[in-house]
Parts: sequence; structure tokens; C-alpha cells
Amino acid sequence: MNRADSKAADLLFRAINRIAYLENKTKQIVYDELGYALGRQGGSAIQYWVYHQRTPSRLDDVENLARIIKRHSGWESDVDLRAYLEYAGHPTPDHLSRQIMGANELESDNSDEEFHPKPAFIVGPPILHPHLFFGRTRELKYIFAALNGQVMQNIALIGEQRTGKTSLLHYLRKITTAPAASLRSNQIVDWLPQPNQFHWLYIDFQDPRVCTRECLMMYILRSLNFPIPTPCDLSQFVDVTSRYLTHPTVILLDEVQIALSNPEFTQQFWWSIRSLVSNLTEGRLALILAAQRNPAMLAIDHGRPSPFLNIFGHTLNLGPLTTEEALDLIGSSPQPFAPADVQWILQTSGRWPALLQILCSTRLVALGEGALTEDWKVEGLSNIAPYTHLLEIGQ
Repeated sequence: MNRADSKAADLLFRAINRIAYLENKTKQIVYDELGYALGRQGGSAIQYWVYHQRTPSRLDDVENLARIIKRHSGWESDVDLRAYLEYAGHPTPDHLSRQIMGANELESDNSDEEFHPKPAFIVGPPILHPHLFFGRTRELKYIFAALNGQVMQNIALIGEQRTGKTSLLHYLRKITTAPAASLRSNQIVDWLPQPNQFHWLYIDFQDPRVCTRECLMMYILRSLNFPIPTPCDLSQFVDVTSRYLTHPTVILLDEVQIALSNPEFTQQFWWSIRSLVSNLTEGRLALILAAQRNPAMLAIDHGRPSPFLNIFGHTLNLGPLTTEEALDLIGSSPQPFAPADVQWILQTSGRWPALLQILCSTRLVALGEGALTEDWKVEGLSNIAPYTHLLEIGQ
């Protein structure tokens, strides 16, 4: 196994996870469907490439797999598509990636297959595409101001469940380099003077790939294209990161309370991360964590030393959207709502993004069905019932 094979396998694994998420399928089903599409008897070959960190030996398998994954929207970006082809050893990754992109655009215009439009409102999963994200202008200004200085500063995003913490983390890492053509006309992209110089790394501590200390350290090094030492222990990890980190890098830590309660991550580990961020990378490394409680309370909850958690000098509590932001979200409906419906949604949701999405989706479905009664409001209230704790939070 070489480093290129490992990177290709990691990109393939991420694409499979993405397809499973987008199509609401198990990963095993995705493996099998991709295998059948390659003319194989199931997904065993693809699982072998992923878990043994290998690339297909046949060039046509590399090309066909890249095309199939693109049709399923498995590549998070065109950059990932090109990178997979390169790491898998394709002789002309630039040419083929452009060809695949052109073919997919043609297919989307002329295909006789059933068209699956992107949903107008997102109910349940986090928002991954920047053009579907609304609001948080104040928070974005605050965060990017903290990252724009000569020394980047660490930030804690605090909010109850369903306040949009994960969606905001994904938006942060994508918006500054998102193509203007893929965004709404009023979305700001020039938050950073040199956005392409920044490296963004998202870590979800619910992900089993980062549930041990060694796996987390290897995941970080691999994602940043740094060499992985053998053994990859704590001192080696800190040494490699401090030596190779030359560009501004932001690590986004989601569900951090899981890591704080995990005995794999000892006090020594957290002290080392603090030292890496504060002293060893000369201000080029920043952390943004998302949690339900502020860092001081997290330290008490989990008995972790405050020296790590007290580096988060900036704390942002995520509240409801502003009225203008909420109206912007409501107004994105492909079928306009009546003014009375807009006001009811605005008031009933308390301007919380999750509740806005649910109520807007409920109203849009009712309009699509031609319903003329107010029954959609009853259904809407039932749909938001599990999340009405948000309405009890002081605004």
C-alpha cells in the first residue's frame, strides 16, 4: 500500500458515506449497487478497495467508478473527483474529470430518467450545501473576524439540539470557496482575503473513524496531507503537525462532548492539543467547537482540565434567526406563501431555523396537494412538537 492508494481509498469511502446519506441507504446497499454497476456480483471488490486501502487495478474500473459516483452526487466537490482520479493513478485526471463533469451536465439536461429535484426545505439532516443555508450573518461576521487576525482565535458555538450548529460548521468550511454560480445572489463569499490559503477540517466525534486517539490523529494528518509517522503516538503527532502546518488551518469539532467523555482522550491529550494550538503553530491553527453547553460547564460536566477548554475565549450562543433572515428563508419557497401564512410561520417558529424549515415544508406540501383548509397548521404543530423546547429558550 502506498500513500496515493490510501488517499484514493479515503476519498472513495467518503463518497460512499455521502451517497448513503443523500439516498437514505445503508452503506452495504451502496457498496452492492456500485459493484453491480461495475458488472460485479455485489460490492465485495469495492469494500476491498476501501478497507484494504487499494485502488482498482483496471483503468476502466477507475473511470467507471468515478462516473457512477458522480451521477449519485457522491463527490463532495469536483476537486474530490479529480483527486480520486489522480490518486488512483489515472494518466489524465484533469481531462477525464472535465469530461465527466460535462457528461453529467448533459445527462441532467437530456436524461429520460426520473428527475429528483433538490428539496426546497431541509427537515432533519444538517444543511450541507451553502445555497440552502440561511441566516447567521452576525455569527459569521464574528467568526471570520476572529480568524482574520494575524493570530487566529478559537471559538465555541453553543446551542441546544436543533439550533443549527452542525449546519453552521459545514457552511463555514465551504462558503469562502463556493462558486458564485452555485449560491444565491445575496450570499457573501469574500469573508477571507485569501480563502484558498485556508485548510478546513471537519471532525464529527460520532464518526467511528475518530473514536480512538490514534485514529483521530491519523485522520487529521491524512486529511491535511501530512506524513503519518510510525508509530503515530501523541508526541509524533504534535511534532509532525507543528513542523508541516504552514497554512492557516481551522479544525471544526462537532459533538465535542462525546470526545470529552471518551477515556481514549486523556488529560495529556487535551493538554497537548492546547499546546499545539496556543504555542507550537504560531497562530496558524484554530479550533471551532460546537456543543450544547459553554466550555466552563463542559469542564465541570466531564472533569476535564480547564487549560484546554479555556482557550475558547470567544463564545457564541446560537439563538433564533433575525426577522429579516427568517423571511429570507420563508421566501425561498418555489411556491410563494400567502402573507397570512408567512406571519403564522414566523410567529409559530419563534424564528428558529429548524422549526422554520419544518413549517415551511409542511405548508409547501399542502399547497402542492391543493389543500384549501387550515389543516396544514395542525400538521405543522404536530411536526414541530418534539422541538418546542427551543421556544422556551429566552430570546
